[in-house]
Amino acid sequence: MRKLTLLLTTIFVMGYFLPTLSQANFSTSLHALRGGKPHFYNKVENGGTGGFETLTNVPISQLGCVECHDANDANGVAYPTNYVPGCVDCHATNSPGMPVTQADCLGCHSREAAIINNTTLTDVHRAAGKTCMFCHKTNDMHGTGTQYNSIFEPGAISADCSNPDCHPSLPGSHAAKDPHGGKLHCTSCHASTNLTCYNCHFESQLVHKKRPVKQVTGFLFLVNRTKDNKVHPATFQSLSYQGNTWVTFGPSVAHTIVKNGARTCVDCHQNMGGNIPAIVDYNADGIMKFGTWNSADSTLSTLKGIIPMPSDWQRSFKLDYLTYNGNPSDAVAPSKNWSLIDDVTDGSHMLYATPLTNSQMAKIGMDTTWVVIPVELTSFEASANGANVKLTWTTATEVNNNGFEIQKKSGSGFITVGFVKGNGTSTTKHEYSFTDKQLQPGVYTYRLKQVDFNGKYEFSKTVEVSVVQGLSYSLMQNYPNPFNPETAIKYTIAQDGKVSVKVFSISGTEVATLVNKDMSAGSYEVKWNGKDNAGVTVPSGVYFVKLTSGNFVQTKKMMFLK
Repeated sequence: MRKLTLLLTTIFVMGYFLPTLSQANFSTSLHALRGGKPHFYNKVENGGTGGFETLTNVPISQLGCVECHDANDANGVAYPTNYVPGCVDCHATNSPGMPVTQADCLGCHSREAAIINNTTLTDVHRAAGKTCMFCHKTNDMHGTGTQYNSIFEPGAISADCSNPDCHPSLPGSHAAKDPHGGKLHCTSCHASTNLTCYNCHFESQLVHKKRPVKQVTGFLFLVNRTKDNKVHPATFQSLSYQGNTWVTFGPSVAHTIVKNGARTCVDCHQNMGGNIPAIVDYNADGIMKFGTWNSADSTLSTLKGIIPMPSDWQRSFKLDYLTYNGNPSDAVAPSKNWSLIDDVTDGSHMLYATPLTNSQMAKIGMDTTWVVIPVELTSFEASANGANVKLTWTTATEVNNNGFEIQKKSGSGFITVGFVKGNGTSTTKHEYSFTDKQLQPGVYTYRLKQVDFNGKYEFSKTVEVSVVQGLSYSLMQNYPNPFNPETAIKYTIAQDGKVSVKVFSISGTEVATLVNKDMSAGSYEVKWNGKDNAGVTVPSGVYFVKLTSGNFVQTKKMMFLK
């Protein structure tokens, strides 16, 4: 009896303490800290990787991303306003054993949920009844005691095909099917597709609406994963905001695994009889266009199959960026109400992965003579002096550099306003400058188009500068934008006369009259506090401020956030 009592006591104690011990690291886990999105999004100075915040200047705290969670906790209880991550996010603490269900996981992991909910995408593991918890054990869930910024950092996640309870060894016959000597991760051949939401409309995200053009499947980017330096699948996220564009890439284990029908040589090797659209596209002109928008019928087409990321991907990889023409507060639903911005990427990064090397590209039949070693541009700045704008830039190295076209934004595109000769091939520092003269007051955007002797080119980042010298009719962009609770609107009147400054809704309805009187020539500023003519605060969304004076009419778009 004493032995039985001791055994029962031991079972009880272990049953009580083991779950507690396994949760001891939770406070430093990814589930508790949720640092992945800020790490991807934030500027470097805000603890990030130089992400999309560098273009938007909108802190992630305004997006609701970090605070995002399912409507109810695992007990089915609605979350409070002041939410703190905890056990009840995943564990039904009011049930014996504190079970975690697949639905609990998918309530937060939306990409995986989208894959599972897509009935055309199958997975051999799901078909066998395996859930997330089969691969992701306690350390993946509760952490290891080490703080990580992302699941892709070495050590953050232990789940992998080669784990002892998965596929610790492969049948002998597999060696004959894998001539790569283990340099490819299993999923490079056995994942049928990846999935992404194409082109997030960031203006909608600011009002907590996740609005992409569409979900895209049928592709699999291939990169070198930093964790193990194996060729590995990757996916991407593209975004647009006020005409600025961004794309980021990172490794992704697509949960679309097939046992039979995995890729063979011809699915990846153009030089072994394959017909890979991405490689055909790159070999034709050194450009790989993944997404193409057809304005005639508002449809999007994308490359299919494997997409090997070229070593010069920041120059050669292209996709059409789009903007939503409706109100950002519209309900999210399939829509053709999108229009093309361009296929120029203003910002990009690749996290926890590197593109294929020139050697890897050649081995699958890519024409590496197209690869451009970019000019290393170390600075690019603009300053105004009266009615003139001076652009200055510096290079650390140059290869085959014919020179720089200076381009200025005009309407929805750019025009070339000058050319500065380069220094061919050089490993020493060079300083350049160009002056754009006799400009009217306003805000100007410039970029450089660096051109090689063989005609290949790439664009720099853009810089903005304001010219305020002299008097002419001009309506400046409001600042801040987006704004809450107030924004400033500056404008210049060249001649005495009647002036009106009005705010309109996206449907064209007049919302507020800010100025309506005779005024002398000069520069002015008026502020809008987001209220209509009756003094009522307007809903969040896009508004237009319109300046009218004589025959001069100009309009600017504003974003009001409550």
